[in-house]
Amino acid sequence: MIYLVSTSPRRKKLLREAGIRFRVLRPYYHEKDVPGLRPAALVKRHALEKAKSAQPLVKNGTLLSADTIVYFKGGVIGKPRNIKEAVRILSKLQGRWHAVYTGVALLKLSAGQIIKKKLFSEKTGVFIKKMSPADIYSYFRKISPLDKAGAYAIQSRQSSIVEKLKGSFSNAVGLPIEELKRWVTPSFGPWFYLLIIYARLNYS
Repeated sequence: MIYLVSTSPRRKKLLREAGIRFRVLRPYYHEKDVPGLRPAALVKRHALEKAKSAQPLVKNGTLLSADTIVYFKGGVIGKPRNIKEAVRILSKLQGRWHAVYTGVALLKLSAGQIIKKKLFSEKTGVFIKKMSPADIYSYFRKISPLDKAGAYAIQSRQSSIVEKLKGSFSNAVGLPIEELKRWVTPSFGPWFYLLIIYARLNYS
């Protein structure tokens, strides 16, 4: 049995679209800043710690966890605390490229012990179209930016502000489904049974 990490509505939607059944469990981990780590290493570390936090809950099976961040000009962009901050964030991103990184951890357990581990990350380039202050406020009337790192919703088809994309769309949403399928093999467990473990996302 495979246990996937996240109660994010976006990740759940990706799994449903892939025809995957799942249930929900809550882990005990919150992301912390780790100075000096590159973004790919950071998301893999967070994904691993999320999976390990659920280890006491599972005796046999595979824990699958993920962590996603928005990265721009050498820094991680989190979720805005208010509309004013959301406007400031999107004003920086508009008309420019930024990166979305997702790290994934797979831990196979036997009798509660890790017997196999796989970590990987994926990067997606995202270009936000040019937006005036009026455009940004109009966009925020269509989506809520406060629960989304980068203050935008890439998965919103009807009100998309993404002009260009380099790489996996699902990775930018929060789970690189295509790459994940390469690693979820019989040695890690059947792909079609998933248990999602809640963890706070840096990227929404």
